[in-house]
Amino acid sequence: MSDAPSLESAVADHRARNARAGDVARTALALGMVGALGEELLALLVASSDYRLVHVGVTHPIGSATSRFRPWVVGQGVVVADDAYVCLAGTETFVPAGSPLRAFAPGELLEAARIARDCGARRLVVVAPLDALLQMSAAASTIASADEIELARMGFESVLIVRPTAADDTRPAGRWLARLVRAAGRALADIMLPTYARALSAKTAARAILEAARNPRPGVTVLGARDLLAIVEAKWPDLAPKRRKLR
Repeated sequence: MSDAPSLESAVADHRARNARAGDVARTALALGMVGALGEELLALLVASSDYRLVHVGVTHPIGSATSRFRPWVVGQGVVVADDAYVCLAGTETFVPAGSPLRAFAPGELLEAARIARDCGARRLVVVAPLDALLQMSAAASTIASADEIELARMGFESVLIVRPTAADDTRPAGRWLARLVRAAGRALADIMLPTYARALSAKTAARAILEAARNPRPGVTVLGARDLLAIVEAKWPDLAPKRRKLR
């Protein structure tokens, strides 16, 4: 952001309008909306009545078919948002080479958080997928890195870190043996892993994340796959995964 006074003025004006209009005037900033989960979350944000518009981080200018979807080349110009959503893309995330959406790797978490803070966001939601096996460890429900500790010091009113189970790697496996091992691993995981540790569909996970974000708590909150499954079972029980059994 090159014009700090203009940004501060824009943030102040935006918050004044919100105070008059209430939550109906809220805006969101969406960063890292790549991969199946990111795309589903972005679609829900744009369709949600919670926000009148969504600024979406892109790498180059693109058009928009709806007034609520506002592409923003990250770092160019001034945008103001109340809430920020950051999806971190792991190695399993497939991003087409021509995608205009700006991806953020786990190592870029603080950069994304600073962008959100500079845009005036008071609520931060971080989506950080976690391997299925790690869902059974303390890492699923606790702050797990120095970068996440730093988020608590950045001045947000609330920080929600969500750790859905990482989806299967959809990139083509080069050799037939690698494909065989991957398929066998998926089948075994479906049987052996606890139900909560299995990956939800991207659409279901996105719905649970947005539902969790609607009721922010002060400070830092961490939700793992078990917590997301609890939301799904309470709100949309038909979408909850069923355990497969050997016959």
